[in-house]
Amino acid sequence: MYKKILFICCIFLLSGCTRISNDNQYIDLVNHCFVEKKITNDVALGYKYYIPRGVEKIHDYDYNQEFLVDNTSIYLYVDIVSYYYKKELQYKETGTEFYYEKFHYKKNTGYIKIDKLGDEYLLSMVYHYSKIEVYTNEKNLSKMVTLSSIILNSITYNDRVIEKVLEGNLGEFSEVTYEIKKPDGASSNFSQYLEEYVQKEEQQKKEDLPDE
Repeated sequence: MYKKILFICCIFLLSGCTRISNDNQYIDLVNHCFVEKKITNDVALGYKYYIPRGVEKIHDYDYNQEFLVDNTSIYLYVDIVSYYYKKELQYKETGTEFYYEKFHYKKNTGYIKIDKLGDEYLLSMVYHYSKIEVYTNEKNLSKMVTLSSIILNSITYNDRVIEKVLEGNLGEFSEVTYEIKKPDGASSNFSQYLEEYVQKEEQQKKEDLPDE
């Protein structure tokens, strides 16, 4: 019965209803949204994705998007460079997270991480070279997990476009850093996301060189 309820929640979001029960089984919300058929309704530079009904896109930064729902900002960062070079996810659990779970779907690895910051929560979700961050309250936490799961699962890369972008502008490529609306004393920067994927290739090369 519980699984059926979660399944219905995801269906309701896709059809426009935003009523979601709040609980601690966030990974179940992720899993049930990921098994849904992938659909898209918007295009960005190098990928396409789905914006759930009720979610408004307010900024488009080519590789990154900012959405608004219930007066809450959802920030999406898509790392086409790491996708192109197939970098592996490097994040390791610290043990200080309020909630943390890894998940695997269709050969791709991701995680959901929630940090409690006073009365607010920072939701971070990473999957398939893309990341979503949301500052929200406890009441809307499950809803934001579901919306984030739907968006991340929908991302479909255009290899041909990405190859042309990187071949022509790789030296000019730079990430966008968002100023996320957050509680006082909290800090977050999307540039940290790159560190989760980038492998220490240059360091390894130096170690492999023979001594002079």
